[in-house]
Amino acid sequence: MAVGRRLLATVLAIASGGAAEAGPSAARPLEGIRTWAVYYGAAPEAVRDLSRFDAVVLDPARHPPLDGVKRYGALLLMYVSLGEVNIHHPAYPPIAHEPWVLAANPYWPEARQLDPRAPAYERWLLDQVVPAALAGPVNGLFLDTADTSIELERAEPARFRGAADALGRVLEVLHRAHPRAILVLNGGLPLVERSRGVLSGVAVESVFTDYDFKRGRYRERPVAEVRERLAALRSIAGLGMPVLALEYAPPGDARWVKRLIRDSRAAGFVPYVSTIGLDQVFTSTLPR
Repeated sequence: MAVGRRLLATVLAIASGGAAEAGPSAARPLEGIRTWAVYYGAAPEAVRDLSRFDAVVLDPARHPPLDGVKRYGALLLMYVSLGEVNIHHPAYPPIAHEPWVLAANPYWPEARQLDPRAPAYERWLLDQVVPAALAGPVNGLFLDTADTSIELERAEPARFRGAADALGRVLEVLHRAHPRAILVLNGGLPLVERSRGVLSGVAVESVFTDYDFKRGRYRERPVAEVRERLAALRSIAGLGMPVLALEYAPPGDARWVKRLIRDSRAAGFVPYVSTIGLDQVFTSTLPR
């Protein structure tokens, strides 16, 4: 989910003041990445297009044949949610009634928010979820929903004080346990500077676009909001980390998709444009 306006203000304030295989470079495994894709489907025929990208993010519970995706050397990252868990996730039933499993995400009703301060949360994530995601010919993890924990603390500081720091510690422990795994944090920008020693890259959603969940509509962000997001990301670029940009747009609007790709690249990002469901593979960012 994209960074909210209030969370973005926090980012701006901060800016102003084992995996089975190694990546192409031990120090900067994502150096040279020019294309990437996110696909949360399992259609075998998707392999043909996915194998053409430099890096691919998949769902560890359901995905196309991994060897086919890696046919030409694509880096393979598996999705892991840090701040939420879907009720259909294989690791959800044993923790369904734990006190650190909180209310549903209002935008994704099947997702339950998590309190990362609980010791049992850390054990569950690092002993069950992460090893399962790293099984097979996997290069690393795409770590999502850090913003959920950060927003919990922002919204209710007395109740969730220390949630962001706890998540930062979890990232450090994860890296120590799997030092060869590529770790890409999706969002969670206030954590990036303190965690730069363990992260290989940062992903951002909806810098130039937005999605209206109530109306089911894709839309462009106002210019002022785009400028705010770009300003927040300059500090990330200053750390020398690649920024993987994920934008959402209707695939039938070829002119809009082309402009999103152009603007993302002009900002120094590695773009991918998809639909909100991320259940199809789009090749608009691949070389022709």
